Amino acid sequence: MKGGGKRKGLKNLGGDMEKMKKKGKVTIGAMLIVVLLAGMALLSAVSAYEHGIDDEKSYDIDNLSQDLEDAVTSYNEAVTEWRLDDVLSYVEKIDQIIAELEAFGMEVEFTATHENQGLMPTTVSVSVNPATEQNRTRRHSISANEEQLEIINRLVGQDITIGEFMEKVFPEVLEDMPEEIAKNLYATEMIWPDPSEPPRGEDHSQAVVTKAFKPASESTDIQPKFIILTRHYSKMEAEWPDIDFKSWSRVWLPHLWYRLPYMAVWSGLYYEDGSLKDFDFDDGYNVYEVEASGSYSASTAGEYRVTGQHYGTYPPGYEPPGYYVIASTDWTYVGP
Repeated sequence: MKGGGKRKGLKNLGGDMEKMKKKGKVTIGAMLIVVLLAGMALLSAVSAYEHGIDDEKSYDIDNLSQDLEDAVTSYNEAVTEWRLDDVLSYVEKIDQIIAELEAFGMEVEFTATHENQGLMPTTVSVSVNPATEQNRTRRHSISANEEQLEIINRLVGQDITIGEFMEKVFPEVLEDMPEEIAKNLYATEMIWPDPSEPPRGEDHSQAVVTKAFKPASESTDIQPKFIILTRHYSKMEAEWPDIDFKSWSRVWLPHLWYRLPYMAVWSGLYYEDGSLKDFDFDDGYNVYEVEASGSYSASTAGEYRVTGQHYGTYPPGYEPPGYYVIASTDWTYVGP
């Protein structure tokens, strides 16, 4: 019965259209436009459904994408004119927009557009697309609990690899790790901080720089001058009894959003007797920055220092294939 009604309705529509055609009120062109518009609306709805993007979300993404384009344009101008302070200011703004776009499930990719001039990052172009599983960033951010701190203090000074250390302290990090990266961790000896190391750095911070090079024959146009430069830092700020500390790594060349296959950093707060008081870890795949940070409420006055251990791997073809360095702060008195 319902089917018959439907056919009757279609038949009536056809009859009405025929009458309108005879009266000259509907042209073939108008009919085609109606069909085309309906098809476009359907394709748009299907596309939005497939990508899980509703109208409001799409509007927000479009606005953020435009803000990103504007910020990148300003960043490129600052790079070209060697205005380093402005470069860093725009980097902070761009990072914030990227975080908002990634929260919408989008992926932001940068491509170098010129060669690096000295230590100044290169200018870039940017594109925004729905994130794919292959390129989606994955992270672990962990603050050690009391049991894990005890394990680390027992391990200090032992002849073990990074992989063995992670297995005993943060085994969950190894569970979904690509085989090649895990293999490298198990082949790299753990470097333990030396409490007797002389104080270095300014404002209770220290920066270490690592470089990797790629032979020209293996280079591509998105790796200007074939150099990757990464900066590594540790820093602490204290106002008795509170101590805020962090260690972080950030790619600098060829540009600040150049992604590495894997980056990791663990940041430890040490007391003057060599004991570890707090410990934080952060890693990520397909990332350009990692940061491990924590806060500690001291119960004993004395000298404290932050030591960051920074590890990462470069894309295939670079020498060395990765980095592993330590960046420590000064010993700093914290007390009432």
